[in-house]
Amino acid sequence: MKVLKIIRDSINRVIENISIIMLTLMVLVITYQVFMRQVFETSPTWAQALSLFLFLWVGFLGISYGFREKTHISVEVFYNVFPSSLKKAAALFNTLLIIGVGIVFTYYGFQFALSSMSVNLPGLNIPTGYEYMIIPIAGILMIFYGLVSLFKMEDAAGDQVINGEKEGN
Repeated sequence: MKVLKIIRDSINRVIENISIIMLTLMVLVITYQVFMRQVFETSPTWAQALSLFLFLWVGFLGISYGFREKTHISVEVFYNVFPSSLKKAAALFNTLLIIGVGIVFTYYGFQFALSSMSVNLPGLNIPTGYEYMIIPIAGILMIFYGLVSLFKMEDAAGDQVINGEKEGN
């Protein structure tokens, strides 16, 4: 189990660092695009395509990381009135549902990305499949985080909220 925690923590750091770099790059590219359009009345053709590419990747990395942190929207009104045995069953169902969605993302996302490899992104001249490859990657991460949750290894920030604890206590 210790090896799995090391892998989990390494994956978390990689996702955080990639997301920060991509988000920063996206802001810089959009700023450059707006500057060029407003000042020189021309816009580089690659800027919008790269911004969309980065936005898609940051978004899907955020989805998978949100499952890890348990920070996605949930209906706690019903969950809080459940008896503890039903809460455990609901948490198990939620985890299995996350794994199931991850499997769907992985399977269909991979097929979609592969089928898009023959078409290039306008302005970037790279296959569109690279843009969509984040879908199966996010699916794999969702499956991984779901399995980690099943093994009760999570120490996510969202656990404090779910367990009724407040931040800073």
